[in-house]
Amino acid sequence: MSMPQISIASLKVSKLIIGGNPFSGISHQSNERDAEMLDYYTADRIKRTLAECERCGINTFIGRADNHVARVLREYWNEGGKIQWIAQSAPERKSLLDNIRMAHKRGASAFFVQGGHTHEICRTWTWEEFAEAIDLIRDLGLPAGAAAHYPEFHAERLRRGIALDFACQCLYRVEGRKGRIHEHVETNELFVHEDRTAALEQIAAMPEPAIAYKVLGGGRMPPRQAFEEVRRYLGPKDAILMGMFTKDRPDMVAENVRLVEEFFTPAAV
Repeated sequence: MSMPQISIASLKVSKLIIGGNPFSGISHQSNERDAEMLDYYTADRIKRTLAECERCGINTFIGRADNHVARVLREYWNEGGKIQWIAQSAPERKSLLDNIRMAHKRGASAFFVQGGHTHEICRTWTWEEFAEAIDLIRDLGLPAGAAAHYPEFHAERLRRGIALDFACQCLYRVEGRKGRIHEHVETNELFVHEDRTAALEQIAAMPEPAIAYKVLGGGRMPPRQAFEEVRRYLGPKDAILMGMFTKDRPDMVAENVRLVEEFFTPAAV
């Protein structure tokens, strides 16, 4: 078997995408776990993990549009790496539009507005400003997307006629850090299993390619159990995003790839 791919505009994206939260010290578990990830993931270990992903058939990385991620990727690409970067907005940046321009300049292949950022629409910014951001992403020649911590977000933006090139949907109603990278954050995040069904039903109804994330509940759910559930909702156009902390299991990348190939190749679906 080999890794299936999906299409996002003109991009060919592996069905399994490597996520950058562990590289940035975001565990969604505890401050101590955050620190453990930061200590483990040196630039060298990040690059080795990305290289292992490419060897196993993962051709896409989703990570924050910040200086740390952009710098490590530049080193990785200069050393011969080819993985493509789908950039997500960094909510602590003062200007979303400048953040989009920065990611484009630093080599992003696509850009999406992060779920914590979209959660603030109607609180600190507007749907009109969101549409302006999507227009800028496309004006720069990149596929444009948005993530949501609540399935209602995508239902509402579709009702408003805002089309995307791809959508990202969290499987849990994440209320805590909302993409912030502060070292000491009271997460206040409850991973309630019942949240998953509504999120997966929204993915199944999405007209655009959808990327499911928090599929393992921030490490709270065994991969095989999670994939058995998720495959009932994800179609050929959809993908899975997973952060991987290889300190826990050195073979984690290959193990996850084998599971995705088992559950999501056309013969298996």
